[in-house]
Amino acid sequence: MSRLATHRIRIGSFDCMIVKDGTPSTLLLHEVMGEPPAEMTGDSIEMLGGLLVVDTPDGRVLVDAGNGPHRGPRAYEAEATLAAEEIDAASVDTVLITHGDFDHIGGLIDADERLVYPKARYVLHRDLWDFWHDAAARNEYPSQAVALWDRMLPPLVSAIESSGTIVESEREVLRGIRAIPALGHRVGHTVYRIESEGAPLLHIGDAAVRPVFLEQTDSLNVRHDTEPETARAARRRIAERAAADGALVIGTHFLLPGIGRLTKIAEDRYAWSPIGGNDKGDERTEHD
Repeated sequence: MSRLATHRIRIGSFDCMIVKDGTPSTLLLHEVMGEPPAEMTGDSIEMLGGLLVVDTPDGRVLVDAGNGPHRGPRAYEAEATLAAEEIDAASVDTVLITHGDFDHIGGLIDADERLVYPKARYVLHRDLWDFWHDAAARNEYPSQAVALWDRMLPPLVSAIESSGTIVESEREVLRGIRAIPALGHRVGHTVYRIESEGAPLLHIGDAAVRPVFLEQTDSLNVRHDTEPETARAARRRIAERAAADGALVIGTHFLLPGIGRLTKIAEDRYAWSPIGGNDKGDERTEHD
């Protein structure tokens, strides 16, 4: 078993492993949300890249892929973890993309501009797919981002054209896994509901950068969302659904173990209960 930055949990018959990729990046809250509430002054966000590996009876699924070799400095912990766990890239059957920021898709392409997961089927939202085909829209971004897209998109787009799934509304993309559009943070942002044997889990990508943004969906927002008010509305829907379902929730940038539940305590107010160690029911956690 790897002793790196991972956290394990079992969801019904699905084995899940949360992996951080070792990218050191810290932002103060005032850098992303203007004036934080007084009780959060000085707080920071560890913007660690990461991914989720889900082993299902129907195959191996990967949610996002971390930074990969395209942004640094890096500790390459995700790659070391996958190697230590003997997870061969060719064994990944499906890649679920939450959105197109480089800390989520960078790990899909290696330093030689080849697919890391050559046998996978890729799932993404129509808006992101269209954006990748809109050179004028991409060119509005900084030149460094455009240069990265120019390197990464050709092999990725080619793979999606041959074996991809483009979603426009909520739908099942694999038995037990639903894609749920949650737009606003970035173009085409999508969350994934993973359920086995009645146990649900929501991977929310960057819909919230810390659990507190789900606890106070009406009052907390971040200014670096592409469409802040659309993103706020998406967070409200996510929090409401997670609480109603009793679902576990994973956020890409939540610190390990990075998983918990929401309980509704008032209108647009929720309480976050992190999971750390063994939990009741069908969940089994191991934090390495």
